[in-house]
Amino acid sequence: MLRLRLRLRLRLGLGLGFLAVVSVCVVTVESRCSGGCDLALGSYYVWGDSNLSFIGEVMAVRVAEIVSYNPDEIPNQDYVQTDVRINIPFRCDCINNEFLGRVFRYSVRSGDTYERIATLYYSNLTTAAWVQKFNSYGASSIPDNATVNVTVNCSCGDSTVSENYGLFITYPLRTGDTLESVASAANLSTDLVRSYNRNANFSAGSGLVYIPGKV
Repeated sequence: MLRLRLRLRLRLGLGLGFLAVVSVCVVTVESRCSGGCDLALGSYYVWGDSNLSFIGEVMAVRVAEIVSYNPDEIPNQDYVQTDVRINIPFRCDCINNEFLGRVFRYSVRSGDTYERIATLYYSNLTTAAWVQKFNSYGASSIPDNATVNVTVNCSCGDSTVSENYGLFITYPLRTGDTLESVASAANLSTDLVRSYNRNANFSAGSGLVYIPGKV
């Protein structure tokens, strides 16, 4: 029943985001944390030549689970349209008691760079600088077949803003986005979206914002 309610509430449009804005290379969503939460979502932009199997592999989630969170965007689990956003579920952890995030493990392919991993494979849910920060390999010396840590920021909410929202989805801004367009896609007011992202430049074409949803 909870999962059914969650899916109904998640129909917020193309994709959403989490709590306060982050310039991922700067790092902390919150200065300190005491615990995480079982569910957060990432708004993943489906790029050309990607498919659900690959997305599921890099985001450590089963294809069936991805489909269950995107019934409108993925009516057939054997195919996903490119150039759309889909929601990817993952656990949000308190990392080193310092910030909320999830560390994914990515198996390096020949020719991969931190930039390619961050912007393409992880669809700008992180940055090259943020990925490199959590790995010992230099930017030009990542060995083939190595496993690298890919850290994605997340949020479990902010009761000082509102206790009505228990779900937050990380939303990487893209060229053409505005506060109005993001709020409209999420079916929320611009004031509410702004209250969770007070310092965000929604027209920057890059960076993360966090938009609330209800469980």
